Amino acid sequence: MLADVCSAAVEADCGRVLVVASDTDAGAIARIFGAGVVRDPSPAAGLNASLEAAIPLEDDGVLIVASDLPACTPDDVRAMTGFDGVLVATDASGTGTNALWRRPPDAIPLIFGEASARHHRAAAEAGGIAVEVVHRPGLAFDVDLPSHLKDAWDASIGSNTRGALTDLGFPDRIASW
Repeated sequence: MLADVCSAAVEADCGRVLVVASDTDAGAIARIFGAGVVRDPSPAAGLNASLEAAIPLEDDGVLIVASDLPACTPDDVRAMTGFDGVLVATDASGTGTNALWRRPPDAIPLIFGEASARHHRAAAEAGGIAVEVVHRPGLAFDVDLPSHLKDAWDASIGSNTRGALTDLGFPDRIASW
């Protein structure tokens, strides 16, 4: 999935692509697909602290995309950039944030976690910053549970995710679920 997200982001050609990684495997995948790698500066502090510490604030805007989006496309990435303010792409339930655009890059704090979509919107509104919610299937479909892998197999997903699932024995493996 990381390979498909990196591929979509690089192909979207919206600026430099960086992957915040705690392990060498993720870094290697990012480099294969043309993304830069930022070593997680504070892995023990949690996702929000790690991302905040790694984001280059000299950029005009920053898009954060989760790495578990097997159907993410270059059009999805392009749809999440260029806005003056905050764009929040929610998960399928509308509660989580699967992609977040901030212009300027520190427009609001990162609040990933439970009900993060609501918290990101509220932070923007409280700061008087324009905010919009983006609904795109490629950004809404994330894989959080093993059962989501069956949904991924049945969906229009990236070739890297499909190849990995094939290597794991899909679709035959699904029959036993």
